[in-house]
Amino acid sequence: MDWDLDSYFPAFDGPDYRGFKADLEAALAAVRARIEAHEEFEPAAFAGWEAILLGYEDVARRIGHLSSYLECLCAADALNEDYRREYAALAVQVAELKKLEVSLVDVLGRASHAQFEAFLKRDALADAGFVVRRWREKARKVMPPAEEALAADLEVDGLKAWSRLYDTISGALEFTLRHADGREERVSVSRRRALMASPDRAVRSAAFSGGNEAWQSVETTCAAALNAMAGARLTLSGRRGERHFLEPALYEHRMGMASLDALMEALAGRAGVAQAMVRLKARRLGQPAVAWYDLEAPTPGVVETDGTPLTWEQGVARVDAAFARAYPALGDFFRASVARRWFDHSLRRGKRPGAFCTGSEITHETRVFMSWEGSMNDVVTLAHEVGHAWHAYVLRGARPLATGYPSTLAESASTFGEMLLIDGLLEDPGVSDAVKLALLDSQARQAIGFLLDVPARFEFERSFYEERAHGEVAVPRLKELMVAAQRKFFGDALAPGAEDPLFWASKLHFYIAEVPFYNFPYAVGFLLSRALFARFKAEGAAFLPVYGAFLARSGSATCETLAKEVLGVDLEKPAFWASAIDSMIPSGERLRALLG
Repeated sequence: MDWDLDSYFPAFDGPDYRGFKADLEAALAAVRARIEAHEEFEPAAFAGWEAILLGYEDVARRIGHLSSYLECLCAADALNEDYRREYAALAVQVAELKKLEVSLVDVLGRASHAQFEAFLKRDALADAGFVVRRWREKARKVMPPAEEALAADLEVDGLKAWSRLYDTISGALEFTLRHADGREERVSVSRRRALMASPDRAVRSAAFSGGNEAWQSVETTCAAALNAMAGARLTLSGRRGERHFLEPALYEHRMGMASLDALMEALAGRAGVAQAMVRLKARRLGQPAVAWYDLEAPTPGVVETDGTPLTWEQGVARVDAAFARAYPALGDFFRASVARRWFDHSLRRGKRPGAFCTGSEITHETRVFMSWEGSMNDVVTLAHEVGHAWHAYVLRGARPLATGYPSTLAESASTFGEMLLIDGLLEDPGVSDAVKLALLDSQARQAIGFLLDVPARFEFERSFYEERAHGEVAVPRLKELMVAAQRKFFGDALAPGAEDPLFWASKLHFYIAEVPFYNFPYAVGFLLSRALFARFKAEGAAFLPVYGAFLARSGSATCETLAKEVLGVDLEKPAFWASAIDSMIPSGERLRALLG
């Protein structure tokens, strides 16, 4: 591994690690005992319930620390049985934490309005009000406490077990890459996405077809996992009295249905903005339309490097220069993170595919996981993940109940980081025209991803859940739904028969147990960040404190509230989303002009 994890624990399963686990179990038991001793919620017992809530936060902080550490180990070495076993065992503590929350939700939901408001006025809860009020709101849509506790226990060997199975399969999966000269090479699926970003169309095609052969070999298992996870969620949603299966996702992502409907209306209505960029790529390829494996590749005529992939150090230098020029505090943070070895980036067998940022509320440190191939996509991914890390840094020291920001706002921060990188390098006179062209092309690919691919994922998942409510959905039907969703948003810019019918199997986001419908937050974050960045470009450095405040409040506000109070926009109006989509038009026109 490239990263240094010693600040988590000096050694895996060493004395410090085992002692931490023992202390965690003791802390869980102590909070459970307090709850059992404080059944009534009345002013005389408020001090006890305050202690319970603070104990809950302490346990949440500890579990988050351990979870982050084990996630790092499992991702970096997905074949290690000891890491996987420990990560699976942690699910028991997570279930216990959820049961503590169930008790708090139940008690707060049954309290009278006067009692609830009086409790929230206690000094120790001053900055916890937002989440505690949401718990009271959640109490209207829960099962009886005993059933919620049982659901939390069953999740260990249900939802999360299926998710862990998927991680195990994807981490071990390899495919045969058949080169044009007849050579064959066994390649981990963690490298597939980078290979599909190759400027060589033959390499992309080989990675696509070889990768899908591998995914087809496990498609039945993936379909079983997908059906089981959706079935469990639908069952729980019905028992909780939720009117629509999207309600849990909207609650988790802190966004209303009206805002989501407005977003999807705008994305469908303005799909032509990104489709124009896809058609530009098709023309440069000499094709009437693109194939799925062309989407993340550079447009022909765009040269990302001088023929040699960028080294990790060169990529770091590019991100550093852009951040330091536009946002000095972020640049300082990034340099310190690199110096402290908070990144795992090398290519190796058994490494999980994808990229993520994780961190600890105990050490206030982050770690970034990715696979570095040396493309411009990798540089942008690095900036994206550092945007997440900066978000966590801004919230350092806040209480756990004020740091749990939703994916919608998390993706705003990461995409803002991408835009700082791209804009900074575009404005740098020391950056060559060839690199600037590559950056504009990267922006176009970003728009294609967020404005076409992400909504297609959402369309697939929504259609899948609608059918799953009536029974399991078979592999052939899953492929049909995936193709139909891709066709809806890409239109004739995607060649007939050139879709990816197995994308539902190869995309990790569909198998994340903790967060349902992990897709649409990316589009939300992208378009919110466009609005934030427009303000930054108009106001310059004077806007950075406002942006910092946006991040600092992300754990204690809904998307609609932050958008209205910071940006003065209404997310329930399609016009906002449409204007943010249209802000990509100048970049597309500039790319077209430079390509000639």
